[in-house]
Amino acid sequence: MEMTMYVLQPTRKPAHILLVDDDPDFRGMIHTALSRGGYTVHEAANGRAALELLQDRIIDLVLTDIIMPEADGYEIIQKLKSSPSSPPLIAVSGGSARLRMELPNMARLLGADAAFEKPVDINLLLDTIKQLLEARRAGRAA
Repeated sequence: MEMTMYVLQPTRKPAHILLVDDDPDFRGMIHTALSRGGYTVHEAANGRAALELLQDRIIDLVLTDIIMPEADGYEIIQKLKSSPSSPPLIAVSGGSARLRMELPNMARLLGADAAFEKPVDINLLLDTIKQLLEARRAGRAA
C-alpha cells in the first residue's frame, strides 16, 4: 500500500487594512487591488469615521489620505502613534502641486511608516504594505 504524505502549511488569516479616503473612486481602485492581494479591506470616507472604526475593530495596517474633511490624515497619524500598539500607517496625498512634496514629508515626520503621492504606483504600494505587515508580524513573534 502506497502512502501519500501531505505537508500542511499554516494558514494565515488575511490582514485587515483600513482604507481612509474621501475620494470614492480612489477608494474603489485601492480596495480592488488590496482585495485581489488577499487582504480584508475596511473603508472610511473621512478621518472621523476612521477613528470610530478603529475603536471597534482590530486593524493590521492603516492607509490614509492626508487632506480630508472631518479629521484629516495627520489627526489619524497622531492619534494612532500615541498608542503603543498602533498598526503600521501609510499616508497618501493628492494635494496641490505646490504642496505635493511637503504633505508626505510632514506625514513621515508625524510618524507615518511610508508616504505616497497620488497617483499611486499600485505595485509599489502593495510591496510596501507586504513589507510593513511582515515586519509587524516578525516584531510580534520576537
